[in-house]
Amino acid sequence: LKLLQKKSLMTFLFHRSKIYPKLLWIAGLMDNIKNNLANIRDGFSILDGQDKLVYLIDLGKKLDHINESDRTENRKIHACTSQTWLKLGYDNDLVTIKAFSESTIVKGLLRILQIGFNNSEKKSIINFIDSFDDCSSLFEWLNLGPAISSQRQNGFLGSLDYIKKELNDA
Repeated sequence: LKLLQKKSLMTFLFHRSKIYPKLLWIAGLMDNIKNNLANIRDGFSILDGQDKLVYLIDLGKKLDHINESDRTENRKIHACTSQTWLKLGYDNDLVTIKAFSESTIVKGLLRILQIGFNNSEKKSIINFIDSFDDCSSLFEWLNLGPAISSQRQNGFLGSLDYIKKELNDA
């Protein structure tokens, strides 16, 4: 009976080739933040020191960049020693992140946030961040480890704080 109910729900959710995002989220099928970031974490868990940095640099090459005109003071991440900016966009209730940094390592860290958070609901992002004691716990959970300098870690943590604040204010 449960299988039949689940099948009926799935048929409704995908009826006439339309996907109803809110209902999929309720059904637990859309919240991919943890899975996306777990894949990144698993990648870092098999790498050591220098290899983690190479992986971050490669990730950073795929960063969705913020427009130069959007690199304003209110979007600047002050916790980072390199020049770094974030811009959050909203399409319905889905969030997209654009970013830029002068640092290739920070670009990789920002790309991790894009992979995890882009096209997710703002409430899901806030809940995911809040599921950790603090932002540094999330950094540790990702297995980024001591290969990343404290200045770069601060930039990542500052970016998480910025995202959470912007989402709460939106």
